[in-house]
Amino acid sequence: MANHAKEKAPQVYNGVSEADVPSAKFGWSELSPGAVQIAGWISVAFLVAYNFGNHHGHVETIWLITLAVLIALGLILFAVRPRLNQVRTVTARNKPVGYQERDWAYDQRTLSGAYENLEDEHLRALNIDPSRVRHLRAANNPNSEILSAKRDITVTTER
Repeated sequence: MANHAKEKAPQVYNGVSEADVPSAKFGWSELSPGAVQIAGWISVAFLVAYNFGNHHGHVETIWLITLAVLIALGLILFAVRPRLNQVRTVTARNKPVGYQERDWAYDQRTLSGAYENLEDEHLRALNIDPSRVRHLRAANNPNSEILSAKRDITVTTER
């Protein structure tokens, strides 16, 4: 149960630790995507070239073509894979700096903004009863034909 003082700590080579990549010392972790593509397509070419030989059966041909197709598919998928550093947002969400979103719920409740000039059938489509918001429509547009409901107020002073 003794601790050995000479236990090796993982070494770091070109910013890659041996704890993460055991072969970092040999540089295998730094293959660029272009180098992978070149090596892969050369491998596919060699597998296809091996078909022209002195073999008599078709088992070798099937294996060579299958492996070449699998490597080619892997290379194509590797070439078109999504890059994690790309921004993947919907364009409609990209707003300019300082953009202030409208309060759509408030506009709908008070019939202001985009909801200001809606017809009765449009209000019903939004599940708004036109008779319940008649006072808002008259207040927003005084020249409107829709008048607010007048109430007769009677005051009794008898005791």
